[in-house]
Amino acid sequence: MVLNYRMRFYIVLFFCAGCFFMGCSENNDYPDGLPMHQVAEILTDIHIVNGSLYNVSNQSDSVLKHGMGLYLEVFKIHHTDSATFRKSLQYYSTRPDLLDIIYTGVSTRLTKKLDSLKKVKAHLDAVKRKDPHFIADSIKAKKKADSIATVKAKHTADSIKTASKKNDEEAKRLKQFHNSIKFKNKNITPAQ
Repeated sequence: MVLNYRMRFYIVLFFCAGCFFMGCSENNDYPDGLPMHQVAEILTDIHIVNGSLYNVSNQSDSVLKHGMGLYLEVFKIHHTDSATFRKSLQYYSTRPDLLDIIYTGVSTRLTKKLDSLKKVKAHLDAVKRKDPHFIADSIKAKKKADSIATVKAKHTADSIKTASKKNDEEAKRLKQFHNSIKFKNKNITPAQ
């Protein structure tokens, strides 16, 4: 009976120690995975694609049609595939400290892209305000729009005049026809 108790104690101790050592082991390598910086770049592009798909109509088939192609293009640009990315993301998801570092990089990249887009937009707005060609082009466009409106107004006036001339001619013909009938009626004497 004592031997049985000791044997149970050692078996339980062996399994507890084994679980402890397996749980505490640090696995730094990611088999066939992507490094953190590449995962951050891919996630940045994926978030940009998600934002662009927000503007596409909310029909599920159009999102599938446009979205899948865009996601596949992101993987193609980064020379990877969705399975490798998914495996790497699952690995980093089990390590919240590394995933936090990755998303800090994603946030930094998105902020830089947004800032550069704002700078480009501000530069274009400044060029539009200062560029004499742009102002001249807008004046030319205004003159062209005014000339088109003038031509349309003239065409409308001409068509009204033409219609009124046709109506006058038609009225003259009807009057002549009516007069000719009256004249014929004067020449006809009623039969008695």
